Amino acid sequence: MSQKHLLLIGCGDLPTRLVRKLDLGIWQIDGLRRSNIEIPGVQISTGDANNIEDIKTLIAKKPDQIIITLTPDSRGTETYINTYLKPAKNVVQIAQELAPSAHLIFVSSTSVFAQNKGEIVDECSDTSPTRETSQILLAAEKEIEASSNPSTIVRFSGIYGPGRTRLIEKVSSENYTKRDEASWTNRIHSEDCAALLAHLINHKEIAVNGAGIMIGTDHQSVINLDVERWLASQLKIAYPAKEADDIQAKGKRCSNQKLLDSGFTFQYANYQKGYSALLN
Repeated sequence: MSQKHLLLIGCGDLPTRLVRKLDLGIWQIDGLRRSNIEIPGVQISTGDANNIEDIKTLIAKKPDQIIITLTPDSRGTETYINTYLKPAKNVVQIAQELAPSAHLIFVSSTSVFAQNKGEIVDECSDTSPTRETSQILLAAEKEIEASSNPSTIVRFSGIYGPGRTRLIEKVSSENYTKRDEASWTNRIHSEDCAALLAHLINHKEIAVNGAGIMIGTDHQSVINLDVERWLASQLKIAYPAKEADDIQAKGKRCSNQKLLDSGFTFQYANYQKGYSALLN
């Protein structure tokens, strides 16, 4: 069997986890990142996704799949433009010219949904973000969707896992969220993020035949106060007594039904399983 070619634009935590889930006898993998590190199985090129020549050199190899997963250094507007919008434009421009059949996978976020009254959102829900950073992220999605290449947008909810333990640290310091800041939250473990990306590239027919947009989130939307209470109990830390169940939580609840219908199976189906693994 001839090898397939995967190009990673951005080689941070999720792509590194993804590579571990792939058969390197099947996949030849190139990666672009700003600093040079060693990832077993990946030929790393140092460069910037904002530099069209850096991207052109790699896309000229005609990859079968291109995954764009970039992480901003800060939440400033200019940073988001340079991290998401400009690279998306560059990849689309060069891929259409040099690798017109390459499948583009763009890693985005459920922050593009602005719903804030506990609504359930899915891939067909309205996206009218009010935050400028989320508007930039949505604009980058539009660039990918407008490409003549087949493409899939993956909108991950809040990612947690090894190295992403902010909430555990918050609860450990007893810095609890106030009742009037109650909000619906949605999560996905970083191992499931990587498995989802592997699912899409190993089953290209799922992605190409109508996937379009895919929400990546686990089975359980939950109010942040309840997560903190559960973590406190696991850490054997006192938590304020639970008040009457009349909390008016803000936020949204993300549906993963489309992902489940594609045949994907979670390793960590909810926050209890994921955080238990981290705590253990």
